[in-house]
Amino acid sequence: MPEPGAEATRPSKNAIELRNVGKSFGAGANAFFALKDVSANIGENEFFTLLGPSGCGKTTLLRCIAGFEEPTRGEILLYDQDIASLPPYRRPVNTVFQSYALFPHMTVGENVGFGLQMLNRPRDEIASTVNEMLRLVQMEELRDRRTSEISGGQQQRVALARALAPKPKVLLLDEPLSALDLKLRKEMQVELKRLQTETGITFIFVTHDQEEALTMSDRVAVMNKGDILQIGSPREIYNQPKHRFVADFIGDINFLDAIVTECGVTCQAEIVDVGMVEFLREGEIAVGQHITLAIRPERITLSAQARHPCRIENIVYHGTDTIYHLRLPNDDRMLARSQNSEGHAPAWQTGDDIGWAAAPDALAVIADNPS
Repeated sequence: MPEPGAEATRPSKNAIELRNVGKSFGAGANAFFALKDVSANIGENEFFTLLGPSGCGKTTLLRCIAGFEEPTRGEILLYDQDIASLPPYRRPVNTVFQSYALFPHMTVGENVGFGLQMLNRPRDEIASTVNEMLRLVQMEELRDRRTSEISGGQQQRVALARALAPKPKVLLLDEPLSALDLKLRKEMQVELKRLQTETGITFIFVTHDQEEALTMSDRVAVMNKGDILQIGSPREIYNQPKHRFVADFIGDINFLDAIVTECGVTCQAEIVDVGMVEFLREGEIAVGQHITLAIRPERITLSAQARHPCRIENIVYHGTDTIYHLRLPNDDRMLARSQNSEGHAPAWQTGDDIGWAAAPDALAVIADNPS
């Protein structure tokens, strides 16, 4: 498993290509566009996550790849073969759903081998594959237990083993961890990434949980209203969001309205150095343009000597860190997060007038500032 936040190496070969995929329901003025010309390349042996709020189109896109929905337009290629018109059973793709759809009257081993039986695989091959899959998901000891007699986390492992048994080229996972409690969900995040790395199968994972996406993924596609807004590594999505929605959806963040001037960026009537020279040189942002500066709370430093004044309105203790709720001179609000040191009380108190600062590389520039 790669180090959290590490940059992912982009696979050289695509497992899935999405070319201007659209999906609409209804017709005419009543048509609803669940997907709007979605294009993306998903690499071989990649853990790729579709992340977004409910109704953004991520599950619809997954169902189009699986064959349960037919795109209204566009192409879906699996290793350069157009599969958009193929029925689900003819696609080398398997799906793990939110409800695991296990057979309660069957044992764990029988559930894992069921798909192979439907494919008329030889009996010895089925037995060997079931053994391999149960070892992979660490369920050998429960082979003869009925699935109605095991826990939710164990059922999830059985569903994964059953989906992996036919050795699909791509495994689709539609929020498979949503029914698990928090501690088990965190454990299964690590297990899923281990399984993907060990099997070498491309995983396409759907979730609305930002932590899941950042923890497991090689790359993340953030979706909203049927569009993919940004694709990148977890580090890129978190630290360099290109859209205000992406920045706001992933974790806590502060927004400051600003305007580009000849000297740099004016924010709260001050000039802020955010490395704007490169943006101006490349023509991405013009002088006079309104922009948004996005700053993560953990990148803010509080100090009595800092140049930007603020007042502490509230202090919230979170165990590992403390959140400071700040009010700025123009009445905007901001969050700052500092990691707690054992045995040390917070350096500041509610009502203190202090200052804040942030390094230039802590500020992401978002050009789609809403009016």
